[in-house]
Amino acid sequence: MKTAVALIVMSLALGGCALGPPPPVYGDAFKGLYNQSSGSVPVDGPVTVQQPVGIIFSDNVEAYFQYVKNSNEYWGKIVPTALTNNVVLADNDPNYFGGRVLAMLKRHFPNGEVVKDFNQAVLGGKKAVCLVDLQPRPLQPYGDRTTKIDVVAYFFDGQMNPVSRMSGHGERYVPIGAGDAGIQVSIDGAVQQLDAKITALVQVK
Repeated sequence: MKTAVALIVMSLALGGCALGPPPPVYGDAFKGLYNQSSGSVPVDGPVTVQQPVGIIFSDNVEAYFQYVKNSNEYWGKIVPTALTNNVVLADNDPNYFGGRVLAMLKRHFPNGEVVKDFNQAVLGGKKAVCLVDLQPRPLQPYGDRTTKIDVVAYFFDGQMNPVSRMSGHGERYVPIGAGDAGIQVSIDGAVQQLDAKITALVQVK
């Protein structure tokens, strides 16, 4: 009972139910950062990257982080402590996403640093930029019970022009009574796919 209640509550929050904080509307990955549509960037194009690399997280990532924080705080005030499932909360920790993505990118770009925007990247002497975007589609408790995560990396050259878009996809079907919503498993799958594409398509100088 404890597991089921906590999972349903967290799933309702993440899945965009009318209860709790309103879910974010995820938009174009370039919104607020670059005056162009991300959809026009070539898919899986080979690219040569010079270090150091600036790493930027899109507004979608920031919106996801803030939404999870707001949802956890909201439901934390409503759900009795005795019914709180710490496994669910840990699975939904946004720090997991950031940690996994940064660890993967640091293996490819040891001198990479997180920067706020392109201006900071240029002023900081970055020779290229990797813009990371997140498109989460959590399970629907009374519909599609599959959590799906897409992680997309957009690569920009030294002139800060977008040259390639690479993505990874991960998902997990969550049966009724499962102990978590499969978020970390889905993130792992997406990051692994993206890691393989970067290994195959990105040459680092």
